[in-house]
Amino acid sequence: MNDFISLINGKFDNKISVIDRGLSYGDGFFETMKWVSEKQKNQEFFGVAFWNRHLKRIIKTSNALCFNMPPTEVLIKFRQKLLKRASTIGFRNGPLKIIITRGLGQRGYKFDKDIQPTIIFLAFNSKPVNTKNSYHRARFCNTKMSVNEALSGFKHLNRLDSVMARAEWNDSEIYEGIFLDKRKNILEGTMSNVFFVKDNTLFTPKISDSGINGIMREVIIEKGKNFYDSVKIVDINKNEVKNFSEMFVTNSLINLVSIKKLEKVEFKISQRTKKLKSFLDYLKNCEVS
Repeated sequence: MNDFISLINGKFDNKISVIDRGLSYGDGFFETMKWVSEKQKNQEFFGVAFWNRHLKRIIKTSNALCFNMPPTEVLIKFRQKLLKRASTIGFRNGPLKIIITRGLGQRGYKFDKDIQPTIIFLAFNSKPVNTKNSYHRARFCNTKMSVNEALSGFKHLNRLDSVMARAEWNDSEIYEGIFLDKRKNILEGTMSNVFFVKDNTLFTPKISDSGINGIMREVIIEKGKNFYDSVKIVDINKNEVKNFSEMFVTNSLINLVSIKKLEKVEFKISQRTKKLKSFLDYLKNCEVS
């Protein structure tokens, strides 16, 4: 059995055209989330954690990039068709990835105004998560993240920064790599957003001309004041890491993972952060639609 199934423009398929602009130019974007299935009143229910937040970002990105998107009802129809098939073949939950390219085009960067997007839905079956304590370590990346204020925050298809950064290590105990800007300020992880704690205050790096404002980052900034004295979005220099007592990383699939060691700096895990993690697990189950 394959560990994924795919739906392209509403049809079960796993191939796209060689003249798709997503392949030619990385002309597209994506969104990754967690899908679940469960029985409700003897009926199978398929849902996606924080779907409305993800959908809002899809709409925002498509508008900014001038994509001819179909109504949101079409995306929901595609999503449900895929998840129903996933459940039928034995999947129960896992990552759901939506890739949207501008569509088919001829040579050249210019695109026709009426070009129709290629909409790809991918559902994966969940895999066991490594929860060994030694696994939660991190390192700084040598690879620098591209700076582009116009594209900052968008999950566009040009992810070579993260690809090259992730190729820097093979140590299975390293969970994540951390990007630095040219001033040695922390930006984010190769697959995550970054948070630190000091004196019961939660800190996360600014995202301005590079990086992604992840859904979990958005949720934690919004809800964090219920667990910490305050939440601050600031520049955090590499040399300041030793001043923090805690560090954790987040994304829509891992939720919240505490980092016990970044290079030579060690961190603890407070009860506040444990409560935040439990709350996020609860909230993710509540915000399923």
